[in-house]
Amino acid sequence: MTEHTVLIKEIDKLPAKYIAEVFNFVEYLQQKTQKEYESDVAGYKAMAADSEREQEAQEWCNASFGPVSNQ
Repeated sequence: MTEHTVLIKEIDKLPAKYIAEVFNFVEYLQQKTQKEYESDVAGYKAMAADSEREQEAQEWCNASFGPVSNQ
């Protein structure tokens, strides 16, 4: 049985008065996931905007693997 199936069965066993709490927790996890994603995207954008590091990375790649076209 998959974890997903087990989770659904466990939720089904809960009294109805706790279902709202399960929804609230799921929403919390979704928001947490969104914030992590946004943080990752911001980090990648910052790295891409760092032209000095990009140049260093390009030089390292060229030295290690030969010249690579940027096109």
